[in-house]
This record gives sequence, C-alpha cells and structure tokens, in this order.
Amino acid sequence: MRREVDRRHAQRVMMIEGAMMPQRNPDIQPPLPTRDGVGASCIALPSVNEFAPGAIGAASINAINAETDMHNAANLFAAGTIAHFLVHQFPAISAHEWSHRMAAGLVVDEHGVAVTPTRAFEVGLRIYYYRALETEPRIPFDEVILFQDEQLVVVDKPHFLPVIPSGRYLQETLLVRLKRKLGIDTLVPIHRIDRGTAGVIVFSVQESTRGKYQQLFATRDVRKTYEAIAPINRALRFPLMHASCLAPDEHFMRMKEIAGEANSQTHFEIIRELTAPYTNPLAPTLAHALKTTPSHALASTLAPSFALYRLRPITGRKHQLRVHCAALAIPIVNDPMYPTFLPEPARDALEDFSNPLQLLARTVEFIDPITGAARAFSSARHLELLTTHT
Repeated sequence: MRREVDRRHAQRVMMIEGAMMPQRNPDIQPPLPTRDGVGASCIALPSVNEFAPGAIGAASINAINAETDMHNAANLFAAGTIAHFLVHQFPAISAHEWSHRMAAGLVVDEHGVAVTPTRAFEVGLRIYYYRALETEPRIPFDEVILFQDEQLVVVDKPHFLPVIPSGRYLQETLLVRLKRKLGIDTLVPIHRIDRGTAGVIVFSVQESTRGKYQQLFATRDVRKTYEAIAPINRALRFPLMHASCLAPDEHFMRMKEIAGEANSQTHFEIIRELTAPYTNPLAPTLAHALKTTPSHALASTLAPSFALYRLRPITGRKHQLRVHCAALAIPIVNDPMYPTFLPEPARDALEDFSNPLQLLARTVEFIDPITGAARAFSSARHLELLTTHT
C-alpha cells in the first residue's frame, strides 16, 4: 500500500511547529524504537494527494465506500491533512482509531515529531505509526523455528497466524512473536504467505544484506512448492501449467483473472487422490463452483472426490494459487475468498479455528547469495482434513 515518493524533495527544508528541520534523504528509513516488541510501520506521503478535494479517482472511491466511515472522517479530519490522507489510504482503519492513535502519540514523522489531526499533508514526508489494540485474542497455534544463523531465520508457520500486524492482530503475529522470542528487532520477512496458509517463511536478520535475499525472490531464483487439498476436475489432465492475467478485483481484498497477457503462472500436479468425509465443509463451495461453471459438460465431469495437489508458482502474484485453483474449478478446501467471498466475522466475534485453509507452503529452496550454500527448508506440517484413498 506504499506509494511512490517524489524524490525531488529530498533536501527541502520544512517548518514544523515553529522549528526549522532539514528533510532527511527519503531513501533512508530512520529506525524508531519498538514498543511492546512492535516496530513502527512507515509510509512516505506521495507526490500527489489523491484524496484531496477533486482528486479522488474511481478506484479510491470504491475502496472508501466499501470500508471507510465517511461521516466520521469528514467530522474528524479536514481534507488536505495528513490524518485525512491516512483514513482514506487505509480504509480498514476508522477515523476514530486514527484519532485515538494520534492522541496517544502513536503517529509521528521521521523526526519523531507527533502528527496531529490538523497537520497539513507534506509531499515526501515519512510517517511512522504504531498500532495499539485494547483486546487481542490468542491464536492457539505455535510457530516452529526451522533454521537460524546471522543472516536468516526460517520458520514453519501455523494456519491462522498473520505474518505481520494487521486487522485485529498485533501481538499475535509471527513477526512480533519472533521479535519477542529471539530479541531481534531487525527481523523482516523477505516474502509473504497468507494468514490462512501454513508453512515455510524466511526472515532476514541483517539490514545490510537484506536486499540480496529480496533480489532472489524478485528475479525468481527461489523455488517454492506448495501443497493443497481441492476437488478433482476429471476434465483436466495433470500435470499441467496454468497461466493467466491477474488484476485487482472490485473488492480490494481479492484478485481476479482478466483478458490480457499472462502475468502469472502455476504448475499443477496430483500427489494422490483422497476420499472426502461425509460431512465435508467444502460442500457449499463446490456446489457454487458447479453452478457457476460456464460449461455444463465440464460440471458433469466433476466427481465428489478430492486430491492432494503439488503447486509450484513460477510467478508470485497476490493470491495466485487460490485464484488459479478456483479458475480451474478446483477451489482449495476451506477457502473463504475464492470462488465465493464469505464476509469476515465481526471484529469482536470469537474466531473459528476448526476449518483451516488447506494450503501449505511445503518447501523453499535457493542458493544463499552471501555464503553460496544451497538452502532447502521444508515444513513438517501436513494437510489432514481428508483421509487417504485406498
């Protein structure tokens, strides 16, 4: 969600609460202290404030209408302020929540100066914000550290645990748990997996070498394999390669396939067939897939049986595996987003941990850019919702 910074303002001088302060180089993110094991998130204010009067685009309007209390935003923050920008930039966070954070001194600029509700938007200024939650449910699953050295920490993540602070979770996130457990404030994930996905994730320890590891993922020099449980589509022949053009959906949380040059590619193969229990929680999702499949002939070939699949993403687009599985009429078991989007429960509701998304990041392999050693990490977890076919 970070915007491009107008770097022409790197050396400008700004007036803040009566004091002249030189603007720091926007390429440098000054470290701020952690609070309760949580580091500050950062956003650089973009060169154009698209949320200023007369500048809101159609895409922004959709997101705002869906997730933001416009009445509260208008009453609390004037257009053209940093606070107004933050409310619209992060529609999942209410205007009242931003107001509470500012009152508690949890929103500051790169010089440590507090951001107030009336402070004007300033191009290129870096804003740091800490999150604070009054109540936070415990996620009753534990991560397992697979490997640790001076450069890397590799973890086997359980289902349901977010990687970084988001939504209703702050302390109950993999990043914050690891910072507290290991005492390493410089930890940063160098790739991401969804909250519902279990399996291997790699963290960088040293800021000086982080870029070399991140580059491996950018240049596709990392081999990742996943496993998933999904229905069998008898019209398909495995192994197969599925490629498509992925783009943001109308709902800001989702992705969709559109016409155009392919920007995503996934290799599929079946590891083994499975037998579904009679009380299969996938039934509503599978029924929807059958009804919405364009070809009735294809729908008739979908048997009520399942398989354990091996998925190898060639590219790394958001929700790529989940979208591709749904597009092939083999939606992943317990996927609350594809093909049917299920509303999230209320933030104060107890979470149901009984039906985890049946997707596992099984392995991550690469050549270490620092040591030259071959690295291979594998999850010890298993997808066990269905029983093996005999």
